[in-house]
Amino acid sequence: MRRIARTVDAQLMGTAMLQTLMWRTARVAPRNVAPDAWWRRRRARLLPQISALVGVLALMCGGLWTVGEYAEHRAEVRLAETNRFLDQFRSGPVAEAWERLRTAWRAEQVRQDALLARIPSLTGRDLARTLHDHQLFVLETIDEYRLHDEIEVVHQYLIRLTMCVRMGSCDADTAAAQLGPALWTFRDQHRPYFQFEYSGVDLDDYVETIAPRPAGAGNPGAPRW
Repeated sequence: MRRIARTVDAQLMGTAMLQTLMWRTARVAPRNVAPDAWWRRRRARLLPQISALVGVLALMCGGLWTVGEYAEHRAEVRLAETNRFLDQFRSGPVAEAWERLRTAWRAEQVRQDALLARIPSLTGRDLARTLHDHQLFVLETIDEYRLHDEIEVVHQYLIRLTMCVRMGSCDADTAAAQLGPALWTFRDQHRPYFQFEYSGVDLDDYVETIAPRPAGAGNPGAPRW
């Protein structure tokens, strides 16, 4: 009985010591860190980093906004310059020169159509002779109606517009939509004249810059004024 009692006492004592140890451990162990305490402890180190990140984001947003504003401004300037060239074509010396050319070639349209209608059925010498006759017809008509000055006015206008498009100061799509057919008509009608009077001048280069002709379009034949 004494042995049993000593055993029980030993177990009770061990349990008491375990409880005491657990209580002491609980008192010594660190509590969970609260968010406000964590922020106070690390604020001095994190604030400069957050400020730098916000600054970088602000600079990026400002840069994107500036680029967008500049692109919009450039587009407005390009459109305004293009409209200035379009206005020149509709009024003033260029418009007067164009009207003179159109009137003359409309008066000779029937003769030109009859001359060019033969070309598709000809070959060899007959074709070469007919093409030569058409070239003479163009040169004689220009002399008869005294169109040299008008041709030069439109030619210089074409050069200026080409340079504007190449420098990016004019909008090529707008110019092509408004002037493309007219400029190709001018080129097709006066090509023999430029080959004769302006050695080395390639009207195709100017007109292609402003209004590229669709691939496969080829020579349209008699120009339609």
